[in-house]
Amino acid sequence: MKLRRITSLLLVAALAIAGTLTGCGSQPSETTDTPANSGTVAEDIDYANFTIDPSKIPQEKLDTTLYVATSVRGLENPYIVTITEGMDEFCKYLDSIGQKYEKQVLDSGGSNDVEIDNMKQFAAKAKGNAIAYADPNEAAIAPSLAEAMASSGGYIGTAWNKPDDASPQDYDPNWVIHTSADNVTNGKATAKALFDNMGGKGKVFVIEGMLGNTASIDRVKGFEQALKEYPDIEVAHQDTANWATDQALTLVETWLNDTPDVGGIWCANDNMATGALQALDKKNLKGKVGVTGIDANTDIVEAVKAGNVVATVSSNGYLQSGYTLAICYAAWAGLIDPAQMPEEYRVFLTPAVMVKADNVDSYIAEYVDSVPKMDFAKIFSCKAD
Repeated sequence: MKLRRITSLLLVAALAIAGTLTGCGSQPSETTDTPANSGTVAEDIDYANFTIDPSKIPQEKLDTTLYVATSVRGLENPYIVTITEGMDEFCKYLDSIGQKYEKQVLDSGGSNDVEIDNMKQFAAKAKGNAIAYADPNEAAIAPSLAEAMASSGGYIGTAWNKPDDASPQDYDPNWVIHTSADNVTNGKATAKALFDNMGGKGKVFVIEGMLGNTASIDRVKGFEQALKEYPDIEVAHQDTANWATDQALTLVETWLNDTPDVGGIWCANDNMATGALQALDKKNLKGKVGVTGIDANTDIVEAVKAGNVVATVSSNGYLQSGYTLAICYAAWAGLIDPAQMPEEYRVFLTPAVMVKADNVDSYIAEYVDSVPKMDFAKIFSCKAD
């Protein structure tokens, strides 16, 4: 059932949440049923330049324990780790303005049911005093995650995956935003970089992510768009490896048996690119066969620098989670009303960076050797131009 407006909080018994909650700042107060949006929302907001003014946040809100979470599918993926670190950076901002909070990582392990249940338990415990970033395991469950938060009055922002016929407005005001990098563009850009590295001709392997996952579907669309521009490129093998290194390793090992003359391997993410590199290394082909990925995992960035990977794309997980939480915080604090926000501030793209040999050193300096600087008070500075 789609909820157009939550007018009261659903009273539920507090549920135990798996995982450790980390108290931050001073000793947190007991969670209270402080009404959401108890601040005053200004009229005619200039969203592009909107800046959180802590003096306009009611003291009652600052003294209320806010529950903060990121919902992800597994911490073995370095990109996912940057998502959780983005939450950590945002929580430093909460410290700076005197907001009491507790934070938690909700790890689904790649299970739709677990991700939904995690969110239900998290939202119920917080009784409306909750904000969350969620990367839905599959597009189909995004509305279920939003409903879990809306039913108890919390605020959620999703990324990457949602059905085309679902929108944040379906759960006003609690499904605040949905964001994504431009997956079609990024998939096409990495494919063209790979094809150019091959001299515009030869055989390629294509390794897709999870079936039903919007990011994977759109990245493959981008690959297919690029393929139309390179008539001398032939797809020798194509299959899914579910974002997993070991599955990609197995695929490439098998494919190399009948196609040892492959010229390039296009991967929908960097975890799978790592598996492809491992398979190539076993055949003494690493550095001889071009590989591309997406996510800018540290090992793949280093492989770009070493000349073993042609390109990857950074979607900046720090930015994605940190700013999503900042926007949800502004809604919870009553500084903005999501239901009144223009469509272009409810669903939008976030910036990405292509990492190749010509810019890998500067990328490492800014994003690997340090955490990028972010001003969470300027909540919409995460929006791509």
